Amino acid sequence: MKQKQKVMIIDDNLIDQMITAHVLKKTYEKGDIIVMESATAALDFFNSNKDDLSAIPSLILLDIDMPLMNGFEFLDRFNLYPEILKNACRIVVITGSDIPEDIELMKTYPNVSKLILKPLNHNELTPVI
Repeated sequence: MKQKQKVMIIDDNLIDQMITAHVLKKTYEKGDIIVMESATAALDFFNSNKDDLSAIPSLILLDIDMPLMNGFEFLDRFNLYPEILKNACRIVVITGSDIPEDIELMKTYPNVSKLILKPLNHNELTPVI
């Protein structure tokens, strides 16, 4: 039996979480959706599950602009995980920022496969799933 794929949303904004989850449910009905309200909560999840790759999401939808720990700081810490864990996940950054410096910085992270500007919609998400 094939295991369900998991998608993790890391976003501090409740409305953005709901929109992203709604778009995912329409697009990605065969998978589980894990919602984390902060980058630190997501890192806690990875720390708790780093030895169980079946718990690790295959796709992370990451907001950049969050308090306490932003998306860049999350990526810096995520980069310290073992290769096997990092290779199990693709990261798509979802941001409301179109600041050229942020976009260029995002391209320097090897685990980031795409950047999508908010608001998220079905047409932009479908190709990354």
